[in-house]
Amino acid sequence: MGIKYTSTAQGLDCFVVKASDYTATPAYKHFIKADALRLANHFKESIKHYLSSIMIDRKNYRSYLGLGISYKAEEKYEKAISALETARKYSFFTAEIHYELGLCYLMTQRFCEAIRCFHHTISLDRNNLNAQLQLAVAHECIEEYDMALLIYHTIIDNNPKYITAYNHLSALYMNLGEFKAAGNVFSQILKVNPNFNKAYLGLAICYDKTSNKTRALHYYKAFLKRKPHSHHGEKIKKRIEKLQISKTDFDETRKFAVI
Repeated sequence: MGIKYTSTAQGLDCFVVKASDYTATPAYKHFIKADALRLANHFKESIKHYLSSIMIDRKNYRSYLGLGISYKAEEKYEKAISALETARKYSFFTAEIHYELGLCYLMTQRFCEAIRCFHHTISLDRNNLNAQLQLAVAHECIEEYDMALLIYHTIIDNNPKYITAYNHLSALYMNLGEFKAAGNVFSQILKVNPNFNKAYLGLAICYDKTSNKTRALHYYKAFLKRKPHSHHGEKIKKRIEKLQISKTDFDETRKFAVI
């Protein structure tokens, strides 16, 4: 005869070793202190307490997750990856672990691993916009530009107020030399947020690159009006002067040609 249990829960409890009050254990106290230090950006100090917690309780995935995030903040990416891989082993269905691991792989230029991690994150949390964005960045890094463009556009279609995606999309178009497309994205940004000053500068550059001096001047001036103390200010002023001279010369030449 086997052992009889009065309930399924009772039967499962027999296979789970747990403290009567886990929150009173030294492992938990170190973990809580480590989390508090990490959230206060004291990453180096938090690492000591995460390690102390792990020495007592080696199967708490949250300690490994926190440890990995702190190592990442300290730019110790290989140690971060090791901690996060262990966290993933103990809790594969935690989206945050895959996301943090993806970031570390991205920072160490292991782009294919990063892509896999971001895919896992999205499969577990379809509303994670950061993971979707970083997935596009990873594809961009391995020059899969069509895929990156597709992802950015999809994010924007589903989240039309998510300015960060517009930023990445416009930057990619500019890097590809597609200034008309980049200009369209900057125009979209201003429809979403008319106070997003960088879009005025972006439009100015795009019109400048496509030889539309009148529109370029308009948006350079619009940007300076909104950001008079920009660190780009002096360069923009010189560019405005050059464009005005060029435009004046062009207008004079055109006037004589008409006469």
